[in-house]
Amino acid sequence: MPGDNNDLSLEDLEIRASSHTPFFGIYLATHAISDGLCMCHASVGCKVKTELHLCEHDGVADAHNRRRYSQFIDEDLIQGSTEQLEAEIVAWQRRQDSQVVVIDGSTPISLQGQSMRPVIKRMEEATGVKVVHVDARNYEQDLWQGYSATIATLLSTIQWSESPANDEVALVGYPFDRYEPDHRATVHELRRLLWGLGLKAKAVWFAGESWETLTETANAAHLLLLPWAQRDVKRALRKAPRSVKRVALPAGLFGTSQWLRQVAAHCGVNPKRAEHLIEQETARAKPLLEMARRRLRGRRFAAFGEAPRLAAYISSLMEVGMTPTVVGVSPTSLGDSSTLRKTLEQDYERPLPEHVLCLDDPTPSQLAALGIQRQLGPAPRPAPGELADLRHAEIALGPTVEREQIGADDLPWIECGFPCERQHSFTQTPWLGLSGALGLYQ
Repeated sequence: MPGDNNDLSLEDLEIRASSHTPFFGIYLATHAISDGLCMCHASVGCKVKTELHLCEHDGVADAHNRRRYSQFIDEDLIQGSTEQLEAEIVAWQRRQDSQVVVIDGSTPISLQGQSMRPVIKRMEEATGVKVVHVDARNYEQDLWQGYSATIATLLSTIQWSESPANDEVALVGYPFDRYEPDHRATVHELRRLLWGLGLKAKAVWFAGESWETLTETANAAHLLLLPWAQRDVKRALRKAPRSVKRVALPAGLFGTSQWLRQVAAHCGVNPKRAEHLIEQETARAKPLLEMARRRLRGRRFAAFGEAPRLAAYISSLMEVGMTPTVVGVSPTSLGDSSTLRKTLEQDYERPLPEHVLCLDDPTPSQLAALGIQRQLGPAPRPAPGELADLRHAEIALGPTVEREQIGADDLPWIECGFPCERQHSFTQTPWLGLSGALGLYQ
């Protein structure tokens, strides 16, 4: 955004797909803990305006029931009163038997800067469970920063074991956003790959599992950080007596193999064991990968979403000979198109072709223009030296928001990422690991 408000244009004021704030991200993270309660210190409207985004996305869990609000009024805000907040925490924790309560402040609360320490102390004494306040700034951060801040805040409460198990790892920063089989299967796939290295991942932040399961992190000798675990998570772990390693996403055959080697090296696993596992995975998938190449080589696709997820999908599809045409990157704290290019080159050795049209933080009008351009008719490939457009894509991947804003009903679309309101999972199909790539090809 320009530093001077006089430089703003109408385009700067358009609401993007990336416009969610930490207020929603904290809710999303708490939703990913099966016995967590998100207690919004907010008015009625704040809850209602945001909860539907998750209710339509998660077809299994009752997202709205695990989020309550303090219903403060102007007088409470002026006086700094937390009486209503505390009454709601006690009532709803007891009603839902929540084992961790996360206080999520709306913008007026975050601007006020009121300390929640006395509230937390009183609430832990009253409920007997873990209570935390995630102090995020709703006026200058995004939802994934709120998601990461929740991880960091909860990790800072872990009581580390003095004798950790060397064969245990905690996987931190998985973007769990719904209790449907796609996420369950992905978490299972990550654990399966780690188990192949002789490593147990009891705690995955997050996996739709209980707070008690997350506290198993205390016994893990190694912590592996996925891209959704940002700098605040690493800061929270500075004094933790553990080895911490940031890793890429395991995507496709190449990306999964590199991930296994990276994890094995960090956790002290014999390299021969990692190579043996990679050989097993390759042998299992080889005939399916060959079939995917025969069917998909030369086909063209467009993709939309946040940089780490896009890198995983694009690298997997390019691995079987598919060609990207248009890429729309939500420029959240997870990075922009330059981050995407760097990730593809460094982690997957798959640079984007020169003809790819990269859109950073596309506005609704830019996305609509793609759909209008597509109405000009099909185009098999861009002319030499020209950028591609949506006419060159045979299929697209991305969230519901971009799909609706583009409005190209003739373009087959696989909804993925957040939110997916039309596409839901009924079978155990992961999106990461070699199994995730095979599911994507299918």
